[in-house]
Amino acid sequence: MNLLILIFLGLCWGLSFTLSKIAMQAGGTPIGLTFWQSLTAGVLLLGYVYWRHRHFFVPRELYVPILIISLLSVVVPNIIFFSAATHLDAGVLSISVSVIPLFTYCIALSLGLDVFKLGRSIGLLLGFLALIILIVPESSLPDKKDIPWVLLSLICALCYALENIYIDKLKLKNFGPIRLVCCISIVSVILTLPLTLVTDQFFFPKASNFNLLLSALGLGLIGATAYSVFIFLIGRAGSVFASQTGYLVTLCGVLWGIILLGESHSIFVWISLFLIMAGIFLVHPRETKKEGPISTSVKR
Repeated sequence: MNLLILIFLGLCWGLSFTLSKIAMQAGGTPIGLTFWQSLTAGVLLLGYVYWRHRHFFVPRELYVPILIISLLSVVVPNIIFFSAATHLDAGVLSISVSVIPLFTYCIALSLGLDVFKLGRSIGLLLGFLALIILIVPESSLPDKKDIPWVLLSLICALCYALENIYIDKLKLKNFGPIRLVCCISIVSVILTLPLTLVTDQFFFPKASNFNLLLSALGLGLIGATAYSVFIFLIGRAGSVFASQTGYLVTLCGVLWGIILLGESHSIFVWISLFLIMAGIFLVHPRETKKEGPISTSVKR
């Protein structure tokens, strides 16, 4: 059962890369998509939280932290992510964003929050080697103009890594992760709505544009549903087992692009995928008696 849940999460989150590209091709805008994704997820999660608790209270001391987390986990990375989706294949985008654990370990190491270990450091080197192989060879990417977008997409991974570290330092004991994601979604709606109007990026998904409507709603549904299932899996099988979702998300991100968009990749992209997954495997912490904090960005 746990394995089936793991596969389900990999398929769902992996699909988000392809849906993002479909949405942008269908006329979506980066800030507009961020708004609709946050609104859909926020409404669904707010309904769930109210159903479970019959109230929705947020301590005042969490106002600023939730704002910071919203910027790091949704607003900034999603706008960049959707912008990059216009130019990059879904598979390449999934590989670029998958370096979150590598960045997290690197930042934690530099801040003295983690200790140096040879195996994990080798994992870091493999991850950066994978990125070099992805962008340097002449025949790796379809167009050399894609290289800046690959590098820009790494900012998404950096934001998620900073979010991981920040949430770890907060030690949110009495504020459930689903409630936290609900708050993040609501704050992201508040932040992005005026931005869509100022930048003329607001759009309303219409039934006449089925691809945009389906992909925009699908992204919000995945964000809310998959994360809730992810929390359920953590409670059922532990955070270390659940974190293996990351491997499947990257692989499924590549496969969904091939199946739904007809993408094809050079041998360098496949080598990069293999090295990235090997690097993540080495960097990822092993099972311990005390498991680490849960990140809200495990599988974007």
